[in-house]
Amino acid sequence: MLENIALIKEVHEHMPTELAQKEAKESLKKIDLENIAFNRLNQCNSYEVFCVCLIRALMTKESDVIIVSPFHLIDNLRDIKTIVSAIDKLKVMKNILILDTISNETHYKDSSCNIVK
Repeated sequence: MLENIALIKEVHEHMPTELAQKEAKESLKKIDLENIAFNRLNQCNSYEVFCVCLIRALMTKESDVIIVSPFHLIDNLRDIKTIVSAIDKLKVMKNILILDTISNETHYKDSSCNIVK
């Protein structure tokens, strides 16, 4: 997973592999997933894969990150607070938009994410 995340910086910013992997590892550590750094995709659960995708998105130069229906992306996600907590721990300076049904609005209350009606 570490190589997968680091690839974004290596390709788009021509960052040396060692530095890109160090930055990727630091991001994984922030959300307590450093243990999956050397795992392959089939060794990770859906939440771990989601977090890797999130970190990859955050490493791009794009100012906006859009997450569409997180409850469909992550098996057994009982509470959106898990995702919001990971976003908060990563201390991102991007616009993060979570698109989901209005019925889940209470899950997003008091978070750093926007609610779109």
